Amino acid sequence: MPLTILPRFSEVDVLGHVTNTALPVWFEEGRQEIFRHFSREASMRDLTLILRRYEIDFLQQIQAGHEVRIETRIENIGRSSLSIVQQAFQFEALVASGRCVMVHFDYTANASRAIDVEQRRALSGLFTEEYAQLMQSAGT
Repeated sequence: MPLTILPRFSEVDVLGHVTNTALPVWFEEGRQEIFRHFSREASMRDLTLILRRYEIDFLQQIQAGHEVRIETRIENIGRSSLSIVQQAFQFEALVASGRCVMVHFDYTANASRAIDVEQRRALSGLFTEEYAQLMQSAGT
């Protein structure tokens, strides 16, 4: 699911490069489609996903004034967590890649919650090609 971003003035340093603090925000925006499967409210005040871990590799400088495309896919779904991979492209070149783990969370019980079959099925269109093939061969 692609998302196109035009870097804002506040995301650019004095050299005209996008700062390293912009990518986590852009990647979070790229996960919005996933978030919608874990919230019943448009405001997402009831979002039942929490961020457990993320990492970003900065591969090339990102230039101000030029669009950046963010690609987001689900790499794996565990019992209660999602592994999500993301890539940022500028001028069709890969400029950053990231991975995060999000946990389906029950705030009342203060514990993780299993991801049910319906949620998995609804998310299937967001799987990486490799994970979709693995699920297809496993018969799930």
